[in-house]
Amino acid sequence: MKHILLNKIILIFLLFSSVILPQGQTGKLVGTITDANTGEPLIGANVLLEGTNIGAATNAEGRFIILNIAPGKYNVVASMVGYTKVIEKNVEIFIDRTTQINFKLSDETVQLEQVVVVAKRPPIIKDRTSSQSHIDDKQIQAAPIEGLRGALDLTSGFQKDQKGNYSVRGSSSYEVNFQINGVEQMSSNTSAPATFGTEKSDNSWKYDVNPLGVQQLQLITGGFSAEYGNAQAGVVKVVLKEGAPRFTGEFRVEYRPSGQYHYGPYIYDKNNWEWQKWGKLENWMARKNEIASELKLDIRYQWYKDNDPDTYNQLVDREIKWAYDLWVKNHEPSEDNVLGVYDYRQYSYQRYLFGFGGPLGKDPNVLKFYISGEYKRNPTRLPTPEKVQVTQNYILNLTYQPFPEHKFRFMGSYQSYLGGIWSGSSDIRWSGLAFTPPGVSTKYLVTLDPVRNEQTVAQTLNWVYTISNTSFSELILTHQQEKYELLFKYLAGYGLEVDRADSSKDPSGTVLREGSWWEKDFFRAPFGFSTNYYQDSRTENYGLRFDYTNQINQNHLIKSGLSFNYWDMINNGVNSSFQANSFVARNGFADYYKAYPISLGFYVQDRMEFEGMIANIGLRAEAYNFQARVPVDPFNVLYPGTDGPGVIGNPETKDSETKYIFLPRVGVSFPIGESTAFRIQYGHFASMPIFSQALSNKTWVGWQGIGNPNLEPKKTIQYEFGLQQTIGESNRLDFAVYYNDRVTQIGSRNIAAYTGSRNQFAGFTVDNTPLYYYLSYANNAFGSTLGFEATLESFGTKNWSYRISYSLSQTTTGNYGASIVYPDNTRGYSTRNFTGEFLASWDRTHNLRTLIQYFWDKAEGPELFGVKPLADASLSMTYTAQSGVPFTYITDFGLRDVVNNRRYPIESSVDLNFIKNIYFGSYKLLIGIRVMNLFDNKWITPMSTNDDINLWVEQGITMMDAGNNPNRFSYLVAPYRAFSNIPRQVFFTVGFGF
Repeated sequence: MKHILLNKIILIFLLFSSVILPQGQTGKLVGTITDANTGEPLIGANVLLEGTNIGAATNAEGRFIILNIAPGKYNVVASMVGYTKVIEKNVEIFIDRTTQINFKLSDETVQLEQVVVVAKRPPIIKDRTSSQSHIDDKQIQAAPIEGLRGALDLTSGFQKDQKGNYSVRGSSSYEVNFQINGVEQMSSNTSAPATFGTEKSDNSWKYDVNPLGVQQLQLITGGFSAEYGNAQAGVVKVVLKEGAPRFTGEFRVEYRPSGQYHYGPYIYDKNNWEWQKWGKLENWMARKNEIASELKLDIRYQWYKDNDPDTYNQLVDREIKWAYDLWVKNHEPSEDNVLGVYDYRQYSYQRYLFGFGGPLGKDPNVLKFYISGEYKRNPTRLPTPEKVQVTQNYILNLTYQPFPEHKFRFMGSYQSYLGGIWSGSSDIRWSGLAFTPPGVSTKYLVTLDPVRNEQTVAQTLNWVYTISNTSFSELILTHQQEKYELLFKYLAGYGLEVDRADSSKDPSGTVLREGSWWEKDFFRAPFGFSTNYYQDSRTENYGLRFDYTNQINQNHLIKSGLSFNYWDMINNGVNSSFQANSFVARNGFADYYKAYPISLGFYVQDRMEFEGMIANIGLRAEAYNFQARVPVDPFNVLYPGTDGPGVIGNPETKDSETKYIFLPRVGVSFPIGESTAFRIQYGHFASMPIFSQALSNKTWVGWQGIGNPNLEPKKTIQYEFGLQQTIGESNRLDFAVYYNDRVTQIGSRNIAAYTGSRNQFAGFTVDNTPLYYYLSYANNAFGSTLGFEATLESFGTKNWSYRISYSLSQTTTGNYGASIVYPDNTRGYSTRNFTGEFLASWDRTHNLRTLIQYFWDKAEGPELFGVKPLADASLSMTYTAQSGVPFTYITDFGLRDVVNNRRYPIESSVDLNFIKNIYFGSYKLLIGIRVMNLFDNKWITPMSTNDDINLWVEQGITMMDAGNNPNRFSYLVAPYRAFSNIPRQVFFTVGFGF
């Protein structure tokens, strides 16, 4: 009685409350059941997913509908009294898709035994209204990829930039909605400290979920339905395993030997020019008088120099020998080197993965769990302060269904990343020793940058209430806690007397004093006192979503939803400073903000399914407010520091504005028979500005940068036309032409103000008051991408599968408006408005991704001496190729407005993975080998100096080549940067499962 009353109360609440929908993580099963002899529909026949309590009964037309099914493979049982039971095995349920199966039941007096058939994938996906793909757990675990991020690289619509961040179809970074079990993975702080928007490396590290815990992955690169928000470009949906009816598990260890994983010479090779110049004692002695003067020996031993020249020469020789020995100690790799110089080749790669789960109790459908985890130690390719990057992620997925109508799911996760600000990417430019060239190298001051520590702890509570066979509701509560720390660390250097070694009699100095031997024109000298950055960023995020789904009739599935997010944020960052009160009194850079942003989303959507048309039509509304204070006068902002331009500024502020936008979306598929389907898609998509653009405030003897909390949403209008066509019995071609028009994008804007940075002079007012500009952001950028994608893939094959994805596109970007905005009383200063559109620096015209997999079942494969070594094994290969990024090369000053008129060579790679399972009853032993960049292809690194670009274009000379100038800066300090990608790697895997 109480149970019935509870259901009524919940139903009343649903009918009279706002309805909200989380992003769907389930699929739908529909079909008919008829009499095999007469073809008449069978009323009241039962359909059940074997091993679960999920099922339905047919209606008066013999139709059944089952909603809210977790993705995966099921055996579906159809039965009715007086008829023989039919089981269709391996029926696949996909995220956000409808699977259709039809049963024909025979009179049990005619056929006594049950019928078992194996489901086949349909030739075309009739309800595909946008470009998307699904990858299941079997494909993910067999593919030659390191983590789940590698699965994104299997689709040509996804591109990874040099810092390791992802874009879709030419979009900028952070325009992908990445979800785990419906919970969006967001990074609240994407910038390095006090850099006003400069991205740190490897912000996509959170995407690397343990693949052992993944049930299915969906990648959407075209327009997506109205239920997805805060993304302009694409959606990635990860659905985790819930636990099988019996206890199962697996543990794996992956290992890569130590070695050098960059091209070119060893960075600390003693054949390098600095070692040839300073690494031999005789070279020091050849410059005896100069070095004696730099060491101030002529002053220290003045008396001996004037009165006892022989003793003086002996003392000088001894001191120079001492200085040489200390120079070697400061420059030679070792674990106790005070400047952090070490042999980065000595560390091996190690990765540990586990995943296990099953029922808790007698009934596997009541309470079950699955827990997965990963611990990875990945040595950096170049010398870094962290030496080894440590990534961890652990996820618990607990499902409890006390009644058929009520299902509860709890997900708890812990993710952590220990690495560097400028390291972590597979691109050599962001693997350590950043900004060289054009900047000097830090290879002899590795400790300059601090170690980065990021951590995210999240909890999610999900409650699904099944109202009827055709409707259900879902409530999701989330909490995420992010912590991002860069701790100051004391550094030894010659700037402090306690560390500076001036002579052989210095009792405590560890760093050789300042002198020409440090070659400061090429290398960063150890003159500082601490690491270069400090940051403490903490965010609490609370989310609420509540959804309602109703299959109101055979043709219409209605969804609507409302979501709410609240952030509690504080950020304090310092760059190039040692002062605790850096934001107030300093001569370097500081960044500080505290804010409480909120966002709200609402949508309604109708999924219409007819015989010749399937459509997703919806409307989404989004709103946000950064809840920050905004200066009333942007030209006279209060500056709290003591070292600014001398003007205090106006302290008056106002509340930030609430921004909102409406986003219509339409996607329609037109199936023609069983082998062809057309689709069209049109939609508006938007995202919030990233937090640093809205909230960052940076000082540098005045304001150097002030964020803009009143930025409008970034918006993209997408158009797509697609075609599916089967080729033969097991091949499907998907072709899409698309155009993405990006408007109200965010660009930079300089503002001339009374309290801008003293180092950035902008002019005078009419009363001769000086103006100094600071940097801010505005919706003054735009862009577009025109292209097509073609995907050829197999379906319905037993052992092997392939997927070939190719895209051809062009992305442009531009901005408009004044480069510097001045107050009205400016004297004689103005800037013209301008509009410029250029080929985007991240554009890659051609992208090809190929995945080929072959699976041998038990007792399959060639036989050798009575043994089939390939039984229960898989072999996977990927081939990737993409255009190089564009660059600018001009020889005539008259072409100074030409941008990105050349392109670097094509980048290609072949990866291979082989896995063999050996079974011992219900246990298995797994062995594998994964080879990345099998043929050791090299990708030219985009160059950052005109000298290097000219030599490459005109003579084919890379940074690894001396050319006609062996004293060239890039060649002397960074020959290892000639090629950006990682040389061939071989990983070995051993695992155990049950």
